[in-house]
Amino acid sequence: MKIILGSKNPSKKEAIEIALNALNISDYVIESVDVPSHVSSKPINSETLHGAHHRNQEVMRYCLKNNLAYDLLISIEGGYEQVDDYYFIVTYASIIDKEKNEFIGKSQGLQITKNMFEWVKSGQSLNRIIEEMLHSKENKKRNGISGYLTDGYYYRSIFDSTAIISAYEAMNNSKISYENLEKKLELQK
Repeated sequence: MKIILGSKNPSKKEAIEIALNALNISDYVIESVDVPSHVSSKPINSETLHGAHHRNQEVMRYCLKNNLAYDLLISIEGGYEQVDDYYFIVTYASIIDKEKNEFIGKSQGLQITKNMFEWVKSGQSLNRIIEEMLHSKENKKRNGISGYLTDGYYYRSIFDSTAIISAYEAMNNSKISYENLEKKLELQK
């Protein structure tokens, strides 16, 4: 299976590898291309989902323009979300298949404080603060905010992989489980 990833970030490639390995898929190759998300560098709420979607649309345009064959296009966008008085780090993944069908997955989410959310909302970077504390410039690419906040348990690739698994399973089961449930719902009306 040939996968085109909408990013050159090594943690996003690793997230795909973790997801596919968890799904017992071993026959794949991943090619990375750098494409824009058309959202802010610290997306908030629906902007995060839009970032994953826009990246994958850009990857599709890139493949068409360069006559590049693929089985799946995958793009990942991490961001922040507010639900009432609760705040989270979240990741969305977009998968587009050869027929140009798009499937979206979302990570579980990791709660952050209102102060952290407001810091990001004001345009500041939590990663920059974490990197200053750790005396390292690599936190964003490896551990991520989720890794720092969970003492390495939910490092970025693991966190992002859950969004990919959600999107992949929606794609993989869309013709069976999803259609069967939709038919049953129609009969209930």
